[in-house]
Amino acid sequence: MCNTGKTKIIDAARTIISEHGIQGATIRGIAEEAGVSTGAIYHYYSSKEAILYDVMDDGLSEMKRISTISTEQKKKFETLIQEIFDSMQERFQKDAESRLQFYLAHEAILGNEELKHKFKDKYKDWIDRLEIIFVQAYHIEPGPLTKAVAAWTLAGIDGMVLQILLETNTVNLTHINQILDYLLNEGFTHFFQIIGNE
Repeated sequence: MCNTGKTKIIDAARTIISEHGIQGATIRGIAEEAGVSTGAIYHYYSSKEAILYDVMDDGLSEMKRISTISTEQKKKFETLIQEIFDSMQERFQKDAESRLQFYLAHEAILGNEELKHKFKDKYKDWIDRLEIIFVQAYHIEPGPLTKAVAAWTLAGIDGMVLQILLETNTVNLTHINQILDYLLNEGFTHFFQIIGNE
């Protein structure tokens, strides 16, 4: 099996999760859905959680796409900000991937060292990419504070996604989007001016 085989496994896992939930996704079920042996699965993955991680990672790739676009193409501020806004809307709607993220994070917190290491690397990548987006969009110099802003922003996104999954409905999504729009168009501009003077 080559990469297409690995893709088949990820696609099969996605199908199994949608039909049977995270707990119902087994190595055997994923193998049957992919049309491969369980041995073939273990050629690529050490555990079910490792497969689920790749399913999640594949589904939550907006940050990678936007940071690649922002560095490869010189876009107008308004265009880049709109793409960031749109990607956040997509992120808020990715229930299956978000549920996987929190399930796997829970497993990592409980002691799954492989997942903990993967999440450490993934959060570093997400934060680095978000910082690149900020640097490109707001024409600022990167530094410890811009990275801290990226970390706080990502924490805010995670927190909002968690509230959506829990259906807390404490704040109307329309108002959340108004604040997101304000932050992207005005708030971050002023904030980066403030920390740029420190």
